[in-house]
Amino acid sequence: MIVAILGAGPAGMSCANACLSFGLKPVVIERGDHLGGAQRSNFHPNLWMLGFPGETGEQMTTRLAAHYRELPVTTHYRAEVTRVAASGDGFLLTLAGAEGVRTLSVQAIVLATGTRPRATPALERFAAECPRAIIGPLSDSIRDDIRDTDVLILGGGDNALDHALFLAERGNRAVVCTRARFSARKPFIATCRARGDIELREHCARPELGHGNERVTAAWANEQRAFDWLLVMYGYLPNTDVLAAFDPAIRPALSAGGYLHVDAWQRSGVPGIYAAGDITDTPQPSVPTAMAQGLTAARAAERDLVKS
Repeated sequence: MIVAILGAGPAGMSCANACLSFGLKPVVIERGDHLGGAQRSNFHPNLWMLGFPGETGEQMTTRLAAHYRELPVTTHYRAEVTRVAASGDGFLLTLAGAEGVRTLSVQAIVLATGTRPRATPALERFAAECPRAIIGPLSDSIRDDIRDTDVLILGGGDNALDHALFLAERGNRAVVCTRARFSARKPFIATCRARGDIELREHCARPELGHGNERVTAAWANEQRAFDWLLVMYGYLPNTDVLAAFDPAIRPALSAGGYLHVDAWQRSGVPGIYAAGDITDTPQPSVPTAMAQGLTAARAAERDLVKS
């Protein structure tokens, strides 16, 4: 019995490993050319993985990928799912990519496509034009290039304030703006407020942005300032665009927040379709959660397929 796993991040790799243990044949479909998903570019220590203190997302990905490559798992890289249709007791997937166009008949599907940094279309266009604008936390420039500079950070959650502290500890000065109140954990807020090199602005309108001469200009109603860098830390969006390839009758429903809703066994509302990792409406997104959900989805698929 073949299980198609969409995504080769921690959730997808964990699910593939578990499928082998449960007597299922996993086939992993990855639209990129690498394993690890977003964690592959995460230079921050992974605080949630007990037993590996100080290990970064990059280091964790290297460890997980090394194990995964030893498994007898078929992986299609640079492959896009262009259609998913019901077929007999399972599904027929059409793939397009580096290996050409092909079809794959499977008995179950696990969605493990993760998330991407959130930004408005205008900010995405601005970041495409301005090399000093960075969307999301996964950038080597944040780690390596930003020293003794003025940084504007848009966002009010944990990522925004965590990066303000990260940069302040490296000699930078940060202004953090959020349109409402800060939603970050209270220790982050208190620590930032106690520093003279971090300014927190609540109920701050999004500024008009410009760039030139390696500077970013930000204009508010009564103020204009120049910064060396702009960081956009608006959280994440689930990578659910692949659902557009699913025939409407078998397209899983999303939660109000746009995440894929699953039960305790990682089942979507469509029989035979499961989801694991950050694409789901999990209360605590993290690598350990994603890996556990990948395992659970494999176990649920095994139970459901054997029962049927």
